[in-house]
Amino acid sequence: MNFIGRTFSSRGLALVASVVVVWLLAGCGNFLVPKHKVTVDAICLAGVEKPAGKSFRLMAKKSVLAQAPLNIGVISAYVSAALAHAGMFEAPAIAPPDILIEVTCGQENAPRVNPGARETYLELSARPNQGRAMESSTEPEIWNVRVSIEGLAGRVESAMPLLSAVAASYTAMDTRFQTMLEVPQNNASITAVREAALKTLEAKATTGSGVSSAAAPAGGATGATAGAGAK
Repeated sequence: MNFIGRTFSSRGLALVASVVVVWLLAGCGNFLVPKHKVTVDAICLAGVEKPAGKSFRLMAKKSVLAQAPLNIGVISAYVSAALAHAGMFEAPAIAPPDILIEVTCGQENAPRVNPGARETYLELSARPNQGRAMESSTEPEIWNVRVSIEGLAGRVESAMPLLSAVAASYTAMDTRFQTMLEVPQNNASITAVREAALKTLEAKATTGSGVSSAAAPAGGATGATAGAGAK
C-alpha cells in the first residue's frame, strides 16, 4: 500500500481543526449511545484548501479490483455520497474532474486467536487534475486519509457508511499523528450518507445499470457489524 511521505509541513491550527471534527462526529454529549471506535490517519500538502465545491471522480486501486468478493459499485456509492455530503460533487461522465481520488479498502488478516483485531479500512488518495484528464493523473498527491475499525463481523461493504462519512470529514486535513475517535451509531452524517447511497443504488438498479445494492447495509451505522468497534 502506497502512502505519501511524512515530509509535508503541518498547517497552522491543524490539531485544533482535528479536535473540532472529533467533537462534531462524537455527537456533542451523546454519551449513552453505543459508539464505534474509528482510527484516523490524515495527511495533507501544506496550503491545500478543503475541497468543498470541487468535482471529483473515484478510481479503484488495482488491488481493490482484484478482491473479487468486494462490490465496487456499493463501495463507490457510499464514498461518493460521503464526499457529496462534505460539499463536493461527482463530475459528469463527459467532463474532467477537479480532483481524482483513488479508493483503497479491504480487511487485514489478524491471528485467528484474536478475530476482534481484524482491521477493516478505507483509504482515499487525492491528486489534482490540472491537466484535465478524464480518468488518471500523474500529478503529486495532495492529501490522503485512512480510516479503520477493528472487529468487523460482516462484509467490508457493511462498514462503508461509517468509514466513508469519517474519511470525507477529514479530507485535506493533517492529523499529524494517528487519531482515535468514538462515533455514535446514530451520527447524523452516517445516516445521511447511508440514505443517499441507498437511493443512488436503488436508482441504478431500477434503470438496469448493473449495480446491485444487495451488499449494501440497510440498517444501523454499519449494517452487518455485530458490535464492531462499538463501545
